[in-house]
Amino acid sequence: MRAFLSMTLLAAVTAAIGGCGSQGGAEPSEAPDRLPVGQEFLSTEVTEAGEQRPLVADTRIRLTFAEGEVTINAGCNTLFGDARLDDGRLVVEGMGGTEMGCAKPLMRQDDWLAEFFTSGPSWQRDGDKLVLTSGDTTITLVERQVAEPDQSLRGTRWQLDTIIEGAAASSAPGEMKAHLRFSEDGSVRGNAGCNELSARYERDGDQLTFSQIVTTRKSCGQPRDRIERSVLAVLENSPRVEIEANRLTLTSESGKGLGFVAAG
Repeated sequence: MRAFLSMTLLAAVTAAIGGCGSQGGAEPSEAPDRLPVGQEFLSTEVTEAGEQRPLVADTRIRLTFAEGEVTINAGCNTLFGDARLDDGRLVVEGMGGTEMGCAKPLMRQDDWLAEFFTSGPSWQRDGDKLVLTSGDTTITLVERQVAEPDQSLRGTRWQLDTIIEGAAASSAPGEMKAHLRFSEDGSVRGNAGCNELSARYERDGDQLTFSQIVTTRKSCGQPRDRIERSVLAVLENSPRVEIEANRLTLTSESGKGLGFVAAG
């Protein structure tokens, strides 16, 4: 009798422990009442009363979540506010934003977004898909990594379009030839802004180390010579590498950096 009770108790304890874990060894899902901190979502569809609601041409709603905060951008100003999930709704309070002047359609779109996100839209998350609904308006979004996968460092032609000086960034001239293409064999070729460039590179985590940097030797005049000096200064100082969607950023410890866009 005593042995039977012991076995029964052991079975009950085992069942209780098993019930507390996830079935089949699956990872626990994200808590339904917590914001997806550190994640970014891009809109794929907007509807009103079941009909498509077009956004301003070449714009997309972009949501970024931090701890207790949300940032919203759709091509003009960046909106931000305190955010939390409450009983299946996204609550945004203290909405503010930048004050950049844009074309009127973009400004009206920002006003519409601010009204939508402060209305307490319902929140429905299914895997990488997020659906927000307020009244007869529904915004469907997906995780940024799905909508805009990160480009590979290797095999992509990276076209320089931004020069970074600490907190300041300036656009490279549209006719600028500066670009880089990284190969699987550890070589990189391109143009530094004026002269053709070749080098060797090694990647260790988020750091790139360049060696054997060789360029042709000619002068193209300002501003191309100045851009070239900036490019070489960053490459020679083992920059930090960051790739997000179709953008590559190389930043040296001094704060100087280069911004590239994938161009094929």
